[in-house]
Amino acid sequence: MNGSTGLIVVLCLSSTFSLSIWEDGKEYHFLEESAIQVGTNDLDSSVSGLRMMSDVRIQVSGNKLVVSIDNIQEAHFSHSFNRGGWPYKLTQEKIKDPKSKYIPSIGYENGNTFSIVLEDGLVSQIELPRDLSVNGKNMMRALASILQFDMTGHEMETWTKNEKSIHGECN
Repeated sequence: MNGSTGLIVVLCLSSTFSLSIWEDGKEYHFLEESAIQVGTNDLDSSVSGLRMMSDVRIQVSGNKLVVSIDNIQEAHFSHSFNRGGWPYKLTQEKIKDPKSKYIPSIGYENGNTFSIVLEDGLVSQIELPRDLSVNGKNMMRALASILQFDMTGHEMETWTKNEKSIHGECN
């Protein structure tokens, strides 16, 4: 989640300077990292989780983004952790976690490319590789969703937007 937050901040800052977040003809490189855990945060407990990290390259051509995903790694966690804590550290925190170590991923979307077309910053079309697994396609759809930013009706100004996510409303 922290890696995605950094991307959103960059996109928000970019949007204050121009109407288009993505500059035509440019190529962008990101380290994308996300984590999921299942457990309870209110007691000393055991938790199971999964972290994923990948190199993302985005090439911009007009309102079309061509997105390549490489070097996908995953880390698994199934241990006890302290009350109110997070069971593992993200790479950007520069702390090695011996209980949850990254290994190369052999599945998902590693080495594949997909494209999206944006209208007012929102995904209007997505083209996924035909022979990719359902899991891989869903991972690409998830990445496409964080690359969009609703700019409907906005010009060079700062604004807030309420969005719904699986966690509720976000401002």
